[in-house]
Amino acid sequence: MRNRFYLTSAHGDLGSNIVWHCHEGRGYSTDIDQAHVYTLKEAQEEWEFGICQPISADHVDALAVWKVDHQYIPNETQPFTDIHNTYVAFRKDKWDGNDVYWLNIDKCITSTDFDNASVFGYPVAKKLDSSYVVIPFDLADKAKRRTFQRSQFNRRKMVQAAGLRVPDIVKKQQRRVSSPMTRFNCPSCGRITWQDYPYDFLGCRNVHCDEWSMNA
Repeated sequence: MRNRFYLTSAHGDLGSNIVWHCHEGRGYSTDIDQAHVYTLKEAQEEWEFGICQPISADHVDALAVWKVDHQYIPNETQPFTDIHNTYVAFRKDKWDGNDVYWLNIDKCITSTDFDNASVFGYPVAKKLDSSYVVIPFDLADKAKRRTFQRSQFNRRKMVQAAGLRVPDIVKKQQRRVSSPMTRFNCPSCGRITWQDYPYDFLGCRNVHCDEWSMNA
C-alpha cells in the first residue's frame, strides 16, 4: 500500500460522488485528478480536527468511475453535420448531482458511468428519441473525469487497514446518539423534564410541584 491519501470535503457529497480537497487548498471537486494527495502523516493530522475524512488514494483510484458533468457539454442535441462522427446520448433534464445519465441500448439502462454509454453511428443517432440529448462522442470524452461513489466507501479497508487511527474526537462523535426525547422546563419550578410527546408540556416529575403529574 502506497503512502497516499485523499481528503473528503466537510461540505458533503455531490450527488452520489464524494467531494475532495483540491491541490494546494484550491477549493473542492468531485474530480479525483484535482484532489490533493496527502501522506499518511499529513492525512492523520488533518483528521485530528474531526471534520474531513481521509481515504486511501489507492483504493479510490482502483474504484474510480468516469462521469461527465452536464456543465461542460452541450445540453441540446447537436446538428448532425458529419456522417462519419460517432455519438452518445444522455437523458434530458435528469442528473445525479451534476452528472448525466448515458443511454446503453444493449443493457436497456441509463447510467452515469460513461464507460457504459452506447456509441452510435450517424444513421442510428439521428433517429434517437427526443427525450435524449445526442452529442458527438469526442465532446463527451474530453469532458469526462474520474469520480468516486460514496456507496463504494469501505471504512475498514480504506481507512483503518490503510494505517489511519481514528481520532478521539471522531470516536466521541460516533458514540453520540441524538435523544428522541423533547426537553421542557417546568413553568412552575423550572425543573428540566424529558418527554416523548414534543408539542405540549405533560407535567412535572417533581412531586412537590403544582405541575406534578403521574404521567410525566
